[in-house]
Amino acid sequence: MDFKTLQDEVSDLLNFNSTQADQDFSTSQIKKAINRSYGREYRKARQEGVKSWFIGYSEISWPSSSTTISLGKNIRRTQITKIMDITQDDPGHILVFDAGGMIGDVFWKDRNTLQWGENGPGEDKTLRIQYFPEAEEMSADEDEPELLGPAHHELIFYSAAIDLRTRADEIAPQAWLMELENLRLDLYKDVSRGRPHSNISTISSTQPDAADYVY
Repeated sequence: MDFKTLQDEVSDLLNFNSTQADQDFSTSQIKKAINRSYGREYRKARQEGVKSWFIGYSEISWPSSSTTISLGKNIRRTQITKIMDITQDDPGHILVFDAGGMIGDVFWKDRNTLQWGENGPGEDKTLRIQYFPEAEEMSADEDEPELLGPAHHELIFYSAAIDLRTRADEIAPQAWLMELENLRLDLYKDVSRGRPHSNISTISSTQPDAADYVY
């Protein structure tokens, strides 16, 4: 569903009529509720599902001898899962992080800035950052909630309708609340499967191999 269709669905649930002056909710409020609900339901699903359903990638260049580099706005406030050095080969190898900067490749100078040792890398580096993106804000009618598949867009408008009723200090119908939980459960089941489904979910170690350490 695109943004306009989601608005129409929320309006139908709320019996909203834009031609009437005494409506409980404005079109602007409905749009904001949809974006809030989209972000909320995506974050909840991300906590329940296999990461392959949600991860994004961004590649950056780290010039030789540059000690620090600041991350772009699209990733600096996201949850970063790993950073790969793909300068020589792809998929490359995982950069080793060290909080104190004494062991490993890089460390966080501050929340937005990475530092590479004392002098920076000895050659130009290409890094691939794997991270969990945040839900984009929809504004145009044709925008779509890209991070949740079409099969689960119904969840967004139920969540938005309940959100608006709650903010108006009203109790949402019990049937809506039950439907919301059923739709959430359907989403969690889907994202808990492997991608492809034949993949087996496993727990992976966050510790690099000893050979990856730089001494």
